[in-house]
Amino acid sequence: MKNILVAVDHPKYANQLTAYAVQIAKLTNGKIWIIHVSAANPTDLLSREAGPQFIYDKRTEDNQKSAVLIKKLALDVQEQYNVPSEGLLVEGSVVKSLKKIVKDNEIDLVVAGHKRRNLVYGLFTENKKKDLIDELQIPLLAIPLIDVK
Repeated sequence: MKNILVAVDHPKYANQLTAYAVQIAKLTNGKIWIIHVSAANPTDLLSREAGPQFIYDKRTEDNQKSAVLIKKLALDVQEQYNVPSEGLLVEGSVVKSLKKIVKDNEIDLVVAGHKRRNLVYGLFTENKKKDLIDELQIPLLAIPLIDVK
């Protein structure tokens, strides 16, 4: 496992996910790629007219904050654990973005969080982790996320 991708969906779980990746990277002398995939702002004028400007401004602000957080997290991993790491914010579809990063960086393992939901929720939504495994064709380590106060 030379290249480990940590997919961070929510900042409050980032440390939990990177802790597992650090353990694996230390055992294998691997590198950690910490990423967050966010929705992209539309670039064409017609799409932008569909909603108020403050929505696009808020999304841009949130993306900038996320990018800073991800880069800081990668720097902290390097400094605290002496594990090479890189932080990226990617805009677009989650599965397509992860697939591209996995291919471009020869990722061996994806570490992602898993939040338990009820059975009814599962019946009416798609299984994104299964879709990821099918699309990426590499191991996915699903970490049960624990709310930290």
